[in-house]
Amino acid sequence: MDQTKQIANVVPFLSNRCAAAPTRFSIDLESDWLAPGENPRMFRYLLEVKRENESSNGSSVIEALMRNPASIGYEALLHFPKGRPRRLFERSASDNSIYVAPEFDMRPGDDRLKAVRNDSSVISTLNALNVELAARIAASFNGYLYATNLDSSGKLNDSTLIEMFDIAPQLLERIGVELQCSDLGIRGVKLAEVGTSTRTFRFDHKGIEESIPLVWESDGTQRLFGLLPQIGLALDDTGLAIFDDIDNRLHVEIVSEILSWFRSRQRNQQDAQLLVTSHNVGLLDDLEKEEVFIVEKDTDGVTHVHGAQDVAGLRRDARLYPKYRAGVLGGIPKIG
Repeated sequence: MDQTKQIANVVPFLSNRCAAAPTRFSIDLESDWLAPGENPRMFRYLLEVKRENESSNGSSVIEALMRNPASIGYEALLHFPKGRPRRLFERSASDNSIYVAPEFDMRPGDDRLKAVRNDSSVISTLNALNVELAARIAASFNGYLYATNLDSSGKLNDSTLIEMFDIAPQLLERIGVELQCSDLGIRGVKLAEVGTSTRTFRFDHKGIEESIPLVWESDGTQRLFGLLPQIGLALDDTGLAIFDDIDNRLHVEIVSEILSWFRSRQRNQQDAQLLVTSHNVGLLDDLEKEEVFIVEKDTDGVTHVHGAQDVAGLRRDARLYPKYRAGVLGGIPKIG
């Protein structure tokens, strides 16, 4: 799990007021990292990314900030035995200290900790040094990368998709069936050999003798074909799928069907979660108020997020679509 590139891409909100402030992340999740195969436990990962903001040669704060590399100001992983937070590791740039708990099977001041650079995480570094617990954590996070479109804009190339099907070959047949439900002309999908070293996806269609390559399919079919293995991996293995603009190039009924898979005890036996953004307000009536978060900008261009459950007086049995259209939930764009 090499985070160097990802950390370098973390950019603060570029106003003069906010540009110098660090960017902080907090993620709560459940996993069996400490006892593989046993019931998952609660963990919290904390990360602070900062950039120096010293201005020089008459440049603005923002220009100087973007010239300086990002570094980690703080990082920690906590777990909660008996409900109380306990550190598994903690590092702070203020005193260049790194604490690791006995669960990492490392002594205090272990020489391997000296390999942790200021632009890479403790987890990724210890994983590279074959520390067992770090390797389990890194493998878990790497799995999430196959169940998100945040790095790929939702349109994966053949090689990435083939890699995903190599990891979970059982997905291809299932996805072929699901594609037939969304496109009545499709009769199946296969991974065909081209020459001696190339594999490519081919689609069989009703009334067409030759199979069709993926690049010849419609944008909607290509988009869905890229999402389905990511969703399948989340449901079967990783437990989490994250998609930006999930409704992009997809019919709202297809998106509603995808949402239903995560609610289904038959399809979602691992209690996987789905986090998505969408501009299709037609989805609101398929959701509970606890599942909806509204993202909007203020007059200064700063983005704020609030939950529908926090809207005063909103009943559980209320239809969310008309409430949104009436402005009760917020997030209505002002045009003109």
